[in-house]
Amino acid sequence: MGIIDTISIAMIVTSLAVFGLRGLKLSVFVYAIQTLLLVSMFFVLSSKFDAHELRNWAYVAFFTKVLFVPSILLFVIKKLNVVSEDEPVGGFFVSPVVAMGFSLAIAMSIHGVFLEFSLIKEKIALIASATIFMMGIFGFILRNSFIKQILSYCLFENGIHLSLGLMAFNSHELVELGILTDALFAVIIMSVLAVRFYKIYDSLDTSKATNLRG
Repeated sequence: MGIIDTISIAMIVTSLAVFGLRGLKLSVFVYAIQTLLLVSMFFVLSSKFDAHELRNWAYVAFFTKVLFVPSILLFVIKKLNVVSEDEPVGGFFVSPVVAMGFSLAIAMSIHGVFLEFSLIKEKIALIASATIFMMGIFGFILRNSFIKQILSYCLFENGIHLSLGLMAFNSHELVELGILTDALFAVIIMSVLAVRFYKIYDSLDTSKATNLRG
């Protein structure tokens, strides 16, 4: 097993940890580790396939997604003084198993299409990108914590970032800039909404929002 496959599997494992861990701070730290793995993946791919664009992607991703995004989330967690999430849909054990099972199944079923059109034909890495993306989608569906839902967004954004690096690393720099800018602003906006939500409901459990308030 090569280093690319090893990093890919590690990213899948960390996506499960981000999804399944109850502690919010620990989940944020694991997300930072996953993004650091993504940065490492870009450096390895850049070296192996002479894709110098990915080296630039790695530098930008390190400062924005390894340092900046986790800092925002940790600030919100500290400000609200929350430690762990409320019990999600399906419970703490069942929901991660369901999410990972379906995510892997979907990734395995569609990776052949990705492989056909990918500039860098790394099978395990493509499966990882689709799996991480789907874990983010299932996070929105199955986790109730506002912080967990922000992390779910970050997960599927990492999945998109990895798939783009594999399939279209030679795309214009504006594409990369657009992805990172969207991610940063989305996290900032969702963090502000999380604080406002907590002030209204005294909780980050989104299932309690049974009515809309102005």
